[in-house]
Amino acid sequence: MSTVLEIEQAIDSLPPKQFFELVDWIEKKREEAEDVYDNARADAAITEGGPNIPWEEVQRKCGLLT
Repeated sequence: MSTVLEIEQAIDSLPPKQFFELVDWIEKKREEAEDVYDNARADAAITEGGPNIPWEEVQRKCGLLT
C-alpha cells in the first residue's frame, strides 16, 4: 500500500473534531511556507536592484488612488 493511500485512509477515519484540527494545522503550515517563499522572492528582488517606485505611484497605476 502506498504512503499516500495510507495517509488518505487515516484522514478519512478521523473524527470531525480531529479532522478540522488537522485542516487548521495544514493551513497554518501552508501560510508559513508561503511567507518563506514570499520573503525569499522579496530578498531576491532587493538584491537585484533597480529603481525604487513610491507606494503612492504603484497605487495610482493600479487604480487604487483617485
